[in-house]
Amino acid sequence: MSGIKKRVVIVGGGTGGAVLANRLPKDEFEVTIVDRQPYNYFWPWLLYIAFRGSKKTIKREIRSVLKPWINFIQSEVKVVNLQERYVEINGGRRLSYDYLVVATGATVDYSKIPGLDKTTEMFGNYHSTEENAWKVWHTLNNMKEGTLAIILSPGAYRCPPSPLEGVFLAEEFFRKRGLRDRVKIVFATFYPRPYPAEPVNELIEPLLKERGIDYITFYTLDHIDPEKRIAYSMEGEELKFDAAVVIPPHVGVDIKYVPEDVLDSDRFVLADKFTNRIKGFDDAFVIGDASALPVAKTGVTAHLQAGVVARILQGEDARNTGRTNCPFDVGYGLGTFVISDFYNPAVKYPINRINHLFKVAFAATYWDMIMYPELWDPLFEAYFEATEPAKLRQLYG
Repeated sequence: MSGIKKRVVIVGGGTGGAVLANRLPKDEFEVTIVDRQPYNYFWPWLLYIAFRGSKKTIKREIRSVLKPWINFIQSEVKVVNLQERYVEINGGRRLSYDYLVVATGATVDYSKIPGLDKTTEMFGNYHSTEENAWKVWHTLNNMKEGTLAIILSPGAYRCPPSPLEGVFLAEEFFRKRGLRDRVKIVFATFYPRPYPAEPVNELIEPLLKERGIDYITFYTLDHIDPEKRIAYSMEGEELKFDAAVVIPPHVGVDIKYVPEDVLDSDRFVLADKFTNRIKGFDDAFVIGDASALPVAKTGVTAHLQAGVVARILQGEDARNTGRTNCPFDVGYGLGTFVISDFYNPAVKYPINRINHLFKVAFAATYWDMIMYPELWDPLFEAYFEATEPAKLRQLYG
């Protein structure tokens, strides 16, 4: 057996990148993670900053969640050259690799919606930064009456349930403060139904009606006039608001790729959905939110894809199933999960308190699960086997 280690460069130290790095055996791989900032974030908790005022920390230093033998370089990545097999970072330094994994996540692009930058400055959002999530919290606390609009911009975005999670938590916020009869909540979406997957929508739409939440479908946000406080759709509708929280369009991180045709029009990386191999390359992969794959942009997706890539790099014939497992908080301590895969549509999974507790428990153990996959993977595997979509469909349809 050769003593030469295979060089793996991972661009991005978020969920997918860190999970993958910690799974690769140190005697077989020399692993380097590059990230432009020093922190690993638990992004789902922005929801609870925005609507609960949670002060729980949502970040840790990337170095602290990596095995000690993994190299970490804090630097901006300038170029990913897939043809010549190197990553160029600040100062023109080039990192050569045997295998590359792109795990940069996604970023928001306010320029796609005129007026969105000013609207976000005024009211915040919960899909970008801690600062913007706190702005939402202050928006809610300063609102005593009027219309709160939560609008889903067209295009890709993190965490499919998150727009409606915000809607439900906003409703709970105002009801508990005795303001529900004075604050109208409107959810606007470009989808034909409140939640795009019909089995899940069969749970969610009646709940919206039960709680008196208005919703507008086929609403494709075009531009916003933050001074007049009107959001305009491509269909010609005008949505008047006193405060608006807009889920912004997400795009791929601005890095130069060679060749450029591995990117789609929104700079997401094209790849094979079963292996995560970047289009046209056997030695390069993309995982998590950075990919153009038709799967949910969530931490669980990144986690599962990281496991597949780790096995492929170790010589196994591993393939993605397309599994989604998105926790869905509907307020008042209740929740469900959006569970599906490439072969089974989303399951009509019951709303109950246990599901909400699962979401909270996952948040509490997030960094441990990244750092110690050898301990947590058996539990994950047992959970995912017990909740396979094909099995759940026999119970819940």
